[in-house]
Amino acid sequence: MNVALLQNWADIEPLLNALLTLPSEEQVAYLDRLPPAQQVWRATLEQLMRADSAANAAGFLDWAASLPLSDSTPARKGGDWRAEQVLGPWQLVRELGRGGMASVWLARPADGEFQREVALKLPHSPTPQLAERFRRERDVLARLNHPGIARLFDAGVTPDGLSWLAMEWVDGQDLISWSQAEHRTVKQDLALLLQICDALQYAHGQLVIHRDIKPANVLVQADGQTKLLDFGIARLLEDPAEPQQTALTQLGQRPMTPEYASPEQVRGEVPGVASDVYTLGVLAYRLLSGQSPYAGATAQHRHALEQAILEFRPPSPSQQAQDPARRKALRGDLDTIVLKALSKDAEDRYATVEALAADLRRHLDGEPVLARAPSWRYVADRFVRRHRIGVSATALAAMILLGSTGWALMSSHQARSEARRAEAMYDFVLGLFNPDHDTVANVKLPDLPLKEVIERGARRALTELKDQPEVRAKLLHDLAPMVEQLGLVDLATTLAQTRVEDTLRAYGSDSLPYADALLGRSHIREATGEFKEGLKEAKQAQAIYEAHHVQDPYRLVPLYEKLGGFGFRSHPNAEPEDAFYLDRAVALAASLKDVNASQSSILLGILRLYLGEIPKAYTAVKQGLEANQRDYGADSWQASTLEAFLGVLAEHGQRPAEAEALLRQSVTTMHKAMGADYIGLARNKIGLAGALFAGQQREEARQLMADALRIVELPINAGYGGVRDQVQVLALGMAWRGGDWNSVKPVCQSYQKQSFKATTPYYTTHLAQVCAANSLREGDLALAGQWLDAAKPSYTYFTKAPSWTMGLDLRRGELAWAQGDKDEALRLWRHALSVSNTTQLAWQSQAWRLIAQNVHMDAAELGRLQAFKRQLEQAGGERYYAEFLKLLREAIKSQMS
Repeated sequence: MNVALLQNWADIEPLLNALLTLPSEEQVAYLDRLPPAQQVWRATLEQLMRADSAANAAGFLDWAASLPLSDSTPARKGGDWRAEQVLGPWQLVRELGRGGMASVWLARPADGEFQREVALKLPHSPTPQLAERFRRERDVLARLNHPGIARLFDAGVTPDGLSWLAMEWVDGQDLISWSQAEHRTVKQDLALLLQICDALQYAHGQLVIHRDIKPANVLVQADGQTKLLDFGIARLLEDPAEPQQTALTQLGQRPMTPEYASPEQVRGEVPGVASDVYTLGVLAYRLLSGQSPYAGATAQHRHALEQAILEFRPPSPSQQAQDPARRKALRGDLDTIVLKALSKDAEDRYATVEALAADLRRHLDGEPVLARAPSWRYVADRFVRRHRIGVSATALAAMILLGSTGWALMSSHQARSEARRAEAMYDFVLGLFNPDHDTVANVKLPDLPLKEVIERGARRALTELKDQPEVRAKLLHDLAPMVEQLGLVDLATTLAQTRVEDTLRAYGSDSLPYADALLGRSHIREATGEFKEGLKEAKQAQAIYEAHHVQDPYRLVPLYEKLGGFGFRSHPNAEPEDAFYLDRAVALAASLKDVNASQSSILLGILRLYLGEIPKAYTAVKQGLEANQRDYGADSWQASTLEAFLGVLAEHGQRPAEAEALLRQSVTTMHKAMGADYIGLARNKIGLAGALFAGQQREEARQLMADALRIVELPINAGYGGVRDQVQVLALGMAWRGGDWNSVKPVCQSYQKQSFKATTPYYTTHLAQVCAANSLREGDLALAGQWLDAAKPSYTYFTKAPSWTMGLDLRRGELAWAQGDKDEALRLWRHALSVSNTTQLAWQSQAWRLIAQNVHMDAAELGRLQAFKRQLEQAGGERYYAEFLKLLREAIKSQMS
């Protein structure tokens, strides 16, 4: 190891640890994203990675002697050990501690050459069960190399068959004792918890859960460094299932410490990451409050304790703390954070230890935490039950939409006593319903529409609370997407821009609130089709998050979504890096509650489609749909959005009946959830129209198309440029196929004034081939050429899925034919067929007819034409494919005459 590496190891080690937790295929991308100041270590990191790979390939730490499962060796009593005794390569120094199954001794190498002292773990008896437990602990510890975890140095057996583990000796006290002896403050205790979170998150990254987090297994050294110990009952997450009869159960034990067990462990279920989050919450409760969350039950019998863990909601830590200053410090955010970790339902806890740590850091930094007090909907329901007469439908709906703002209103009495910001939020929301701040209840506008309530609130947020930047930022964050959904795009843009300006002024351009605000503006960039601007801001946010080492999934989901989503619509071609980001967004979103998976899943589905990966696109969107149905309900607009796109993918996969069912359901659900003029309904209706237009339901398709066009032209939807493009261009294609030239020409003229381009390469491609066809019909070959030239970049963009450009090949072939180059025309038409798949049935059918009407086919080519016709007859028949089958019959007839 060279001198420079040693001198800079403090800077290099965190980067190496992060690298080694990633799959090999993601490591290069991680290195590419390192900021310039850390790029200087790239060569060193690559060298260390190669060394690690070589060590793994050589079986590092796998050489330890097999721990025997034979029970033929006579039992040895735990009291037989004595100082100076030699066991294998080790000489015992003194006993450090003893448990029911093993003792831990301070030991040093017996040969005296290297005097590293270790903690030598020795079982009381070399039974098969204990040997298996030691083997498990050895296998787990061999994976872990972290400053917050006691390391495994060696493992093996003595000549008489006694298993042993030699681990790092930690000279320290258990967590609770050390904190109490040092008279630590709450802030100092949180620093200890963050160390433990870091170590535990690292273990989870290595697919290891601890399952026995308690004070005795967390030692604190004199310098304040925590060390996580005893992975003896840890479990590898990658194990498909834990055997029903493990060594632990054979010993008559469940793998847990009762007072620190999670509800899942008490029920006898196989625990996962959520179980460690829970036990970490118990540890945090003990450390911060000085009491067990189940203090009353702990003093009773084990059954009472288990019942408490399953059913009893602990009081907040601040209520249990004895010191008044500590009670005050815990009240509010810390109570909420700890109680979220202690949720009975694993889905209501933090999704990861890092998410818990991120909220602790937010609290320390004075930022709003993401944890919410339990079920504000439950509290809202109780509020309404107490005040049935005074709560109108509008007010109730506003509370539901305002979310956290509604929670501040419901819990106003408690919030005002706890934090000034909650009081400001309460006053703001109350002002929506009592704008004159009358001292006597006075409902002046009982029938005020919900949209107007929200709009009033949004405009008030722009002028009020300037002395409360956190409250104002939260309101702007919540209101901007809500206002945008209601069609007030200009107002939403102002809200998002104001939040960006406020955070820049209050916190600076390298702050997390500023990065959050940049990403918060992405909803507007999405609605208006400003993809390049959105990508630029997402990259700004990414740089800030990386500088702050952000690992919080609630921040990373929107970041990855925007990097990938804006990226693939801004780059010259669909790049795998974009898919990487969207994959990460969808995977993270699926693990979190109250995170809408619609946009990430749709964007990933579109990108997979553009990469020619139709099954992967379908899988991505189906997973998102299932998550949204679970979190928001089958009748939610969130589920409807994904249902519609899944229907489009089923159509592309040549499953028309499934497509129709999904799209009809999406239209019904969206109409019921959001009303007849909602912009999302236009997108769903044009999707259903596309699935029906080629079949026997063309008239219904025309009606759907007309209503979709009506919706996007409404003044309230004027800001949705991206959706308007989608609906107009898809409707244009159907109008052309149906011979409605009077509808085609004005739309083409409109886009001609916009430099022949729509918002994305897909819609530009679709637009260009339709408008080129219209120009050819009118005999304007020059204009047709201009349309096709404008779409040339599409060939680069769709390199991996050339079927998307086959419509352009058809038009280019028709242009060549009109110019007298028949060979080039035939080449282009046949090339279009060579790249076709199930996604472009209209263009395939047209290509076959063009070829058949202009050249004599050989037997093989005619056979492929007939096979394609049979394929459509079997997949959908006349009901779905009447238009295409008619073209194919004409093609076959022309060959037979």
